[in-house]
Amino acid sequence: MTKLSKIIITSLAILSLTGCSLFSSDTDTSITGTTTSTNPNKVIYNASDFNITVPRDWEILDGIKLPAGSPQSVVVAFKNNIKNKKFIANMNVSEYDTKDQKTTQEEMVKSMKDNFKNTLIDFKDLGDQKVNVNANGTPIEAILTTFSGKSDAIEDSKNFKQLYVENNNTAYIITTSYSTDEDPEVVAKIEETINSFELK
Repeated sequence: MTKLSKIIITSLAILSLTGCSLFSSDTDTSITGTTTSTNPNKVIYNASDFNITVPRDWEILDGIKLPAGSPQSVVVAFKNNIKNKKFIANMNVSEYDTKDQKTTQEEMVKSMKDNFKNTLIDFKDLGDQKVNVNANGTPIEAILTTFSGKSDAIEDSKNFKQLYVENNNTAYIITTSYSTDEDPEVVAKIEETINSFELK
């Protein structure tokens, strides 16, 4: 399986957080982070090489708490505590070694998007934007992609946001999925969480 295929599978693995697992178990259950907080509504999830601020009432899944079958590249997942009528909003953070990767960040995002077109039903590209991610005090360029689609013909379409950033021979991919009619407050929390991602 190519590195790109693993990225696609990991991104779609988010769909299994609220349902049946689609993958065989290959998660490194020894890796966990810590949480800190100075805000009554948020916690900071601290991994060895990144931080991300999430709503305090969202469930944090890492190490042995990750769903059975989560790909090894998934470091942590976050799940809303309130179920939408159709789906539970959730997010995951994955890491990949890019030491031997020959493609640029833009080429990688385009390749992932092309694969989503072939993987998701009713795929709709909702646009890309370049954003900055703080990396140990220095802003580095990342790409935020937004799209919609569904993995099964009988389910409702979902919205996805995916942040892709590379630093020190490692790619970080933050993928979130939520119902197309999700509460605007939840969507705002999702966007705030993605924007809080920073590298150490």
